[in-house]
Amino acid sequence: MTPRFLPFLSILAASLTTLLGAAETLASGSIKPVFGMPLIPDLIADPSIVEIDGTFYCYATTDGMGAGLGSAGLPVVWKSKDFVNWSFEDSIFSAGFDAKYWAPSGLISKAGRYYLFPTLNERITSLVSRSPEGPFLTLDGKPITKESAWAPMAVGIAKPIDAEVFVDDDGTAYMAWAQRGIGRLKADLSGIEGTPSLVSTKRPGYSEGPILLKRKGVYYYLYTLAGHERYQYAYMMSRVSALGPWEAPAEDIIARSDSEAGVYGPGHGCVLNLSGTDSWYFIYLEYGRGGTNRQIWADRMEFNEDGTIRPIKVGNKGVGALRSQSEAARNLALGASATASSIAPEYRVKPRYAETRMERIEKFDTALALDASNGSRWMAAEGDPAPWFQIDLGATRHISRTELYFVKPTAGHSYVLEYSVDGTAWLAYGGQEELLRRSPHRDQKSVSARYLRLKILKGTPGLWEFRVY
Repeated sequence: MTPRFLPFLSILAASLTTLLGAAETLASGSIKPVFGMPLIPDLIADPSIVEIDGTFYCYATTDGMGAGLGSAGLPVVWKSKDFVNWSFEDSIFSAGFDAKYWAPSGLISKAGRYYLFPTLNERITSLVSRSPEGPFLTLDGKPITKESAWAPMAVGIAKPIDAEVFVDDDGTAYMAWAQRGIGRLKADLSGIEGTPSLVSTKRPGYSEGPILLKRKGVYYYLYTLAGHERYQYAYMMSRVSALGPWEAPAEDIIARSDSEAGVYGPGHGCVLNLSGTDSWYFIYLEYGRGGTNRQIWADRMEFNEDGTIRPIKVGNKGVGALRSQSEAARNLALGASATASSIAPEYRVKPRYAETRMERIEKFDTALALDASNGSRWMAAEGDPAPWFQIDLGATRHISRTELYFVKPTAGHSYVLEYSVDGTAWLAYGGQEELLRRSPHRDQKSVSARYLRLKILKGTPGLWEFRVY
């Protein structure tokens, strides 16, 4: 075979992959996703969510960066007005940040400043900003860089990761951390005041992702057990203080895997009380795709008359909007047909424990980027030299804007977006050559089109969702 035929064969192979993917999409109508309705369109874990002045802010570990527990993605904050549509814009740290960022605590506000307690390079650290969106600095006002003098907190006992901060009604702040550590924070939030202690829990074993909360005069300490798809959440109660003494209710396990509901390993999460209400929500990581490829889900959390927590009915459908949504335009791409330069082969999740019976196969068909689910995605085949994704709206429609939710958005993307009436003549719609870290990428232009074609120049070639309005 002569070399001059090789480019032709490469193009032919890519075209056949596209045609086969399109045929499967059209034959099946839509591919049923196995991951339900995660909250955020990205691989994240260890969420801490707060509501400030009508906006929800989600601080979390960014997963899926390919190095397991040895790394994590760019520190960002996802925000939403309604708890359904989430976005972020670049990092919460200044340029030059160089540390492994994990498991940030919930944000707390004090004297016009916002304090965050992430795990940086395996140690809990106290940071501050003038805005919930950053940039976050050390308490002495220095940027977080490899050379900066950021100082980890000396918590004294247990494992100094996974901080959770709770502020009591009198303004006193408390911190809990992995392996049952707990203590009162100093007034300046720079460290633990006095000697920390350990929470004496009913169940022993490794524990992380603690949660502290208070409701109707009762304090609650939630803690994880085991890990991976065996994750569970148990809890203790105190009617005295955030430092105990603690007692265990008769039914102390409140969240565990439920194969019928499609939930495996509900782990390190947080609890959100919708301000002005007695509505509570449990937000947690789900083991999902295995390893550090997790997503976060939310379910209602309810209490009995005696203050005990009812076992949480975990599910993969989500809780919907928690605040009223502005009247949204119809997503024209929902259920439309699509083709692509290639489609990645399906991925079979490998369970760590046979008894959990976790059987999941993730597909990456084009239809999965047009199904209004943050748990499914289109992915191009590895090595695709020029990945593209094309939508056919079925008829010429008026378009005013698009939203692209890329896979691995914290690593950044650049792209070209074009439109066409006949699928032959193409005109520019949007995109940028610069690698930008955000989600979604929005383009606005009032045109009439039947087809939209996305060419991914840089960044992971995949889409959680492609919305057209």
